[in-house]
Amino acid sequence: MSMRDISQTRHRTGRLTKALLAASCTFAAALPGTVLAAEAEPSDDPIIVTGRASTGTKVDTDIMELPQSVSVITAQEFKDRAAVNFQDIFRYSAGVSTEVQGVDTRGDFFAARGFDTVQYLDGVNRMPAFIYGARLDIFTLERAEVLRGPSSVLYGAGGAGGLFNGMSKRPQETFGGEMDVIVGTDAMKQFNFDVTGPLTDGVSARFVGVARDAKLQQPSQKNNRLLAMPSITFKPGPDTDITLIGLYQRDRMGSQTYLPISKTIGADNDSVKISPDTFLGEPGFNHTDTEYKAGTLLITQRFGDNVTFSSSTRAFKAHADYAEVYGLASYADTARTLVNRAWYTRLERDKGIGTDNRVVMKIDTGPIEHQLLFGVDYTWFRQSADQGWAYDAPPLNVYNPVYGQPIESFNFYPTKTTNTQLGFYFQDQMRAWDRVSVVVGARHDTATSKAGSDKLPDNKAWTFRVGVVADLTDTIAPYVSYAESFLPVFGASVYGVPFVPRTGRQWEAGVKFQPFRGALLTASVFDIEEKNGVMSDPNDIQNQIQTGTVGSRGVDLEGTLRMPGDVQVSAAYTYLDATILKDTTGRQGFQVANLPKHAASIWASKNFALTQDIGARVGGGVRYQGEKVDSFENFTTPSYTLVDAMFEVTYDQWSLGINASNIFDTTTYTLCNYDPSAPEGYCYLGKDRTILATLRRTF
Repeated sequence: MSMRDISQTRHRTGRLTKALLAASCTFAAALPGTVLAAEAEPSDDPIIVTGRASTGTKVDTDIMELPQSVSVITAQEFKDRAAVNFQDIFRYSAGVSTEVQGVDTRGDFFAARGFDTVQYLDGVNRMPAFIYGARLDIFTLERAEVLRGPSSVLYGAGGAGGLFNGMSKRPQETFGGEMDVIVGTDAMKQFNFDVTGPLTDGVSARFVGVARDAKLQQPSQKNNRLLAMPSITFKPGPDTDITLIGLYQRDRMGSQTYLPISKTIGADNDSVKISPDTFLGEPGFNHTDTEYKAGTLLITQRFGDNVTFSSSTRAFKAHADYAEVYGLASYADTARTLVNRAWYTRLERDKGIGTDNRVVMKIDTGPIEHQLLFGVDYTWFRQSADQGWAYDAPPLNVYNPVYGQPIESFNFYPTKTTNTQLGFYFQDQMRAWDRVSVVVGARHDTATSKAGSDKLPDNKAWTFRVGVVADLTDTIAPYVSYAESFLPVFGASVYGVPFVPRTGRQWEAGVKFQPFRGALLTASVFDIEEKNGVMSDPNDIQNQIQTGTVGSRGVDLEGTLRMPGDVQVSAAYTYLDATILKDTTGRQGFQVANLPKHAASIWASKNFALTQDIGARVGGGVRYQGEKVDSFENFTTPSYTLVDAMFEVTYDQWSLGINASNIFDTTTYTLCNYDPSAPEGYCYLGKDRTILATLRRTF
């Protein structure tokens, strides 16, 4: 978000500003729990793509000194690219697969380097297990970060492929803000509000609000949201920072359904094919209604120049009411026009708290500078659900659907799981002769799981990390690293079977090239192996299962250039070979489903002046996803290429922008599964064209 320093007019807006901010603080104090935040010191976490970062080491570090692939996407970038959900932000990131399950309303589904990933917010795990709905709203974020490869030594709950971290908007010491009115496709009508500034000396506040009335891609399904995020920062002295962030989010949404392969991408001819807008659910039955409350507490205390203590804590509570009618892989008639359907219902309740406490100490031993990190973190998570399902929903004619048929549903299968994780970690980040950087770290975790009244044996593990970066020149820095992952998988399958922890290791080598301050080019090769990974059950759409061992090898190339003339270019390419090495379902040696071997993207934008008072910005990008195989290697989903574009005009503190993704409205299917034991398979539909017109007023 662009902030304008208008302190010279503060005397005209002071009363209104303080009233708004005081209301924000009152709302924050009323929210239950505490939460969160920054994963490094200093507390404001300044991260820019070619400057310094804290995600990779939890210590403020020059990106060129990190022995790992890290990239940052700014709020301006995901606004430009018409991102709507959290998974949309990473469409142009190397090594990342987004919309893994299409436009599924249950959550954001993405993968990094061949593995599903953990979602963090302000450095604290936002979803210790899969939670229905409660998706992260991107207007609440300043930026998002991708940390590729295992990160368990620092984060505990980090998978083998990496993690995604969003950074919340926080109070600023100068007054500013924005108001947005957005209209667009899918009947989008949204209002965004963001105001921040000082209340008194040493106290600043912020309030972020979102109100949305819209539809989902498939007709008759709602996509409504009401969100309020107040925050306040106290600075009682120059060495102390305390930030509290509250969040209330209520979603009233429908739920998407899946489409038959033989009637869509695998149709023999156009007369058999159905529209991608075909809805196989029931408009009055399908819904995803969620309520999410969270609180965040961030404390940073500096003891001189060499010792800093930081504490980040989040508590949250969520409730979901989910119901879905969906098509089965069979038909009720020989003409294959009446698709059989099933129903599934779920009432889910979630509670959790996560805390991360750490001390950073800076010392010198001869020519070597050390940043020592000592930390302890703890996560507690409880999930209970009442579920029901049956395969007796009335069939639906896919060519002439008639809705409104009664669905007799009830919940009969309760599940309840409680999980904890306690971790102690240590890291030494060394800089020798101002030419070589070495990072070594170790961690010990204890994870517990309880399903109903049955307590499972504790899981304990050590994980290690080591990496070396050498500055060959002032602009070229090759690196090599080894890292391990230990990821307790909280929660259970749809049948109440608790998951066991995932473990993995990665070797990575690469080179970073920074020819000038506004550029960063990174090339890396990696070899990952993970056990007990979680994947969608190919035989049950609603379920998730754990596999044996998966191996992933590949190459990531990513570059960002900010050049003279207000031109910015970012490009990425990924080659990925992900294979099932060991498996309990008979798929050993198969390629991992729903992951393209090749993916590439490029985005460019430019600012220019139309007149002395009117400015403009234009941008566009191309995204390519290679073909993908299904879980049984019986069907290949074709590759596709999508085009995005944006144009914005600014005058004084006003702007009008048109942002579009998939501008040619290319029909895409992100995954198709064809079970050899069934007469039909199903495809997950990708996002169709999105066009958003935004009128913005900054102040």
